[in-house]
Amino acid sequence: MQHLYAITNIAELQKLNPRDAEHVRVAGYRNPADGGGGDFYWDVNSKLDVDQGHVFQSTHEISGRWRRLPSANIDVRHFGALPSSGDVSNQLQKALNAGESGGTIHIPAGHYTITRPLMVHQGTTVRGDGLLTEIHYSGPKGSSCWNAAQRSPATSMSFYGLNTLVLNEHTSAFRLTGMSYSRFDLLFVHLRVPNTSAYFGPSNGESPYYNVFTNCHASGPGGDSNGCVGFDWGSQDDGDLAPNANQIFGGHVNSVDIAVRCQGTGNIFHGQVIEMVNVGYEFDLPPKRYNAQSQGISNDVMGLYAEYAKVVFEQKHETCYFIAQTAMVTGHELMLKAKSRDNCVLLSSHSGQLPMNRSFFQKAVEFKPLEF
Repeated sequence: MQHLYAITNIAELQKLNPRDAEHVRVAGYRNPADGGGGDFYWDVNSKLDVDQGHVFQSTHEISGRWRRLPSANIDVRHFGALPSSGDVSNQLQKALNAGESGGTIHIPAGHYTITRPLMVHQGTTVRGDGLLTEIHYSGPKGSSCWNAAQRSPATSMSFYGLNTLVLNEHTSAFRLTGMSYSRFDLLFVHLRVPNTSAYFGPSNGESPYYNVFTNCHASGPGGDSNGCVGFDWGSQDDGDLAPNANQIFGGHVNSVDIAVRCQGTGNIFHGQVIEMVNVGYEFDLPPKRYNAQSQGISNDVMGLYAEYAKVVFEQKHETCYFIAQTAMVTGHELMLKAKSRDNCVLLSSHSGQLPMNRSFFQKAVEFKPLEF
């Protein structure tokens, strides 16, 4: 019969002689009940790389490893990514690497400080506890907190229940490049400084396509002009391609310059709520497409609720076609700012700001059938 020994933390586990105990229960990673403990067994034949989470080496033996008993989900605390414990970028990345062959990475409620980009692998689900899982990102200029580890070919992954706070200018929460066939659910992004974005999506020619966003939110720092964008779906990689065929369901975007910047085609925005923005939806071509033979893009907006968007829709090139239907719009200065009204349809019962003007369809946009 084997006895199960109980020890305080991982440091004690590494110092424990495997000849004294082959099965050990560890109370915590650093301290009892900090969430990083668990059950371990000694694998005398193991030569696995030490990852400081699932696999540890003994100070008494060169060969063999202490191995954590497997569980359904990977808890980031098992790798020393403990809440309110300073910079845990390396520890959290090790947890993400443990899911390289697929799996669910759980980030429990708490405050996590991240100072460099995190790379997420194909087939991985990153799951938090909603607003209570706070990822405080202060990475370098031009970087994003959440990234695809492999940008080509496009990879599928999912994110659920995370609250990412962006703390440095010219950074973003999610970089969507390399992410296609992916899901984004119940996500919160707080842009704490100007010139930042929440869901940043430059394309590399293969992605980001065919993604679904459900109940994804973005909040900016306020002010008259802060340079922030909620869904920034442009062509910043090559100036030629942008996200295509993505769908957004619900979510709230507020206190940014632009709620949605879209330079791709075939995207559908369902039931979003936007408040206190300079521009609700900006449709434009990628820079290299301005002089190309093929120029047009087409996107749909359905069931929009908007309060105090100065310009609700802005069309920056005459071939940026869209169909939009609004549920409620109030406090705006201009419903539509357009280069051309051909082949665009805008249906809104809120053409003015007084109640007596809210029972008529907006008649500013004409419909011109395409000729074949």
